[in-house]
Amino acid sequence: MINFRAKDEVATNAAFLIALLIILGSLAFAFAVPRPDAKKVTAERNAEQKKIFSQVDDSRKEFVASHAKVVTATWTGTAEKIGPGALTAMNTLAAKYKVKLSGFRPERVSQASGLELDPYTVTAEGSFPSVVNFTKAIEDPNTKLCVDSIQISSSDANGDSVAANIGITAYRVIQGAANG
Repeated sequence: MINFRAKDEVATNAAFLIALLIILGSLAFAFAVPRPDAKKVTAERNAEQKKIFSQVDDSRKEFVASHAKVVTATWTGTAEKIGPGALTAMNTLAAKYKVKLSGFRPERVSQASGLELDPYTVTAEGSFPSVVNFTKAIEDPNTKLCVDSIQISSSDANGDSVAANIGITAYRVIQGAANG
């Protein structure tokens, strides 16, 4: 029996009452709160899993599409084939735009985001309009080259002849970097 008048049993009685209230509260909670329906929980989990798989599938499709775009704008094959291919493209464009190529120099190769960047410096001489048109033609998507920098200086004090140092870059997908 709980006796609150006995001063030596007050702490024990209070602890007993607190424990009893906790047990009664737990029982009331257990009966008052409905249990989750197993079928409903399973259905919600399956729906969420299906949504995640759909998102993963959409991401894969998006990756394949963007990779296809990257492949059309990058060089294929080994790095040793890019330099001669880029030089051939420069010679073809130089003949078309009546520009004289006086230099084609490879620079240090670097890598970024799964791509290998093969930079080159092209030195071209000709009339100013020809050099500008030549530079524009380098950026045609079919050449798969990008103009990074250009420095134009006059080579003839009385004419429109200029010399240009053009920094170009050829991009190549690194083997194994594009696996989805």
